[in-house]
Amino acid sequence: MDNRDIAKTFQLLGKIMELHGENQFKTRSYANAYMTIRKWPDALSEMSHDAIAEIPGVGKAIYGKIIELLETGEIQTLNKYLEMTPPGIVDLLQMKGFGPKKVKTVWEELGIESAGELLYAVKENRLIELKGFGAKTQEALRIQLEYHIESADKLHYAVAQKIADRLMTLLDSRFNDELTQFTGAIYRKEQVINQIDIITTISKNAFHEYYSTIEEGSIIGEKYHFMNIFLNVIYSKRENFHYELVKSSTAEDFFNSLKIPSGQYDSEISVFTDNQLPYYIPEFREDENVRYISNYRNSDNVVSFEDIKGCIHNHSTYSDGLNTIEEMIQAASEKSYEYFVLTDHSKSAFYANGLQIERLFQQLEEVRQLDQSNPDIKLFSGIESDILANGELDYPDDVLAELDVVIASVHSNLKMDEEKATNRLLAAIENPFTSILGHPTGRLLLSRKGYPVDHKKIIDACAANNVCIEINASPYRLDLDWRWIQYAMEKDILLSINPDAHSVEGINDIFFGVCAARKGGLSKYSCLNAFDVEEFEEWLIEQHQKR
Repeated sequence: MDNRDIAKTFQLLGKIMELHGENQFKTRSYANAYMTIRKWPDALSEMSHDAIAEIPGVGKAIYGKIIELLETGEIQTLNKYLEMTPPGIVDLLQMKGFGPKKVKTVWEELGIESAGELLYAVKENRLIELKGFGAKTQEALRIQLEYHIESADKLHYAVAQKIADRLMTLLDSRFNDELTQFTGAIYRKEQVINQIDIITTISKNAFHEYYSTIEEGSIIGEKYHFMNIFLNVIYSKRENFHYELVKSSTAEDFFNSLKIPSGQYDSEISVFTDNQLPYYIPEFREDENVRYISNYRNSDNVVSFEDIKGCIHNHSTYSDGLNTIEEMIQAASEKSYEYFVLTDHSKSAFYANGLQIERLFQQLEEVRQLDQSNPDIKLFSGIESDILANGELDYPDDVLAELDVVIASVHSNLKMDEEKATNRLLAAIENPFTSILGHPTGRLLLSRKGYPVDHKKIIDACAANNVCIEINASPYRLDLDWRWIQYAMEKDILLSINPDAHSVEGINDIFFGVCAARKGGLSKYSCLNAFDVEEFEEWLIEQHQKR
């Protein structure tokens, strides 16, 4: 159990206790525990009991429940409240933007006990008369509910891949002389996964017999489930394996457009090359990419993880990061990155301990000193500046002029229509100090839809103002969406695959950003942080010349 899981358990405990009317002191203490544990840099599961007791903000009651959770995997107090609460209400408590007080109101006054019932009530306008629910609130809730219901039983790719890797380890240990391969959505590295697909030469009977012995597996009717996600098994003869792999891993319209005949092939690549086709990497084989097939020439030009030379968009303990600047650059250096760009939150991001001007200049001095003392990696200064409601950036021009890189991002006032959101972003893009547009739609996959924007206007404006666009590599964002990468490349825009790292572990998220970039066929020549340090410094000179 990692810190994120422990923190979420305390978050749920605080919410469910508030739902049932416990006093605010108790519920707030669990909410604070959630924040403390989520940001704690060391794994609680690897700490001694005495060390856990010394964590600031962890009192006797919180400490006892942490130990109980680590030793038993559950908290009895939470179990007691869960027994008193319909599962659908627990589900609503975990939906963003719908707090315990509002959940309590619809539960007690309307008898609603699930997201589906609540959505029906919203569509029937039954909430308008309730205290705290106006027409605007009800409409915002409708949008959030529809997204919440649509996202049920789905996992982020990063989570699904860990589960899939565990399954493959088990199968390989038992059937190492057979061919077994991921296919379908997980092989294409889709951002959200609702099932794991595998293709195998294992016989159906042998697979079923072995699968029934796997502890993490279950069989419901004739369907396989592995660690609570549906498992789809495609059985293939060995001689047809590579053809069936390509067919099952390629979206239907894309596959049909290729007109590949069935038959025996020596490898996955030869399925393409034997038919005078370029090798389309699995990530690219989506229906949305059919219209870009003619643009695709050489898979070697598509950006790969090995192409990434710079680590851009990182946070430290100056704002809401878990690690110091020195720890972050050391981690980046150990991963062989040539340069590192520090971009903590700006002053308006009070919720993230954003930097007031005095602290920003203090940080700049530390960055300069660390750059001198770390010859193996080049350190650049920067900021993730909030885009204010009127589109302005968060610091005066004379302050922004001191920074190497300015990433402009929206973090507040997210409820906007398309015109307002687009105009807000356009104003920031047209600011000559903006280097990179960060996570352009503000989406959180499976949690929050992004605000609507006119993507073409935004991309065109970035082209006109020499602004790079971020592909935020957090597996919870992956924003800019890969479907807009080809259009951005047509406009000769640079895109940057940024980890938005808040810890040394967060740097690893670059991998998921590369997966998203490859889905859109991003060329390594159009990827900013595939530049080596000399090329990156030349780009910085161009950026500073436009100021």
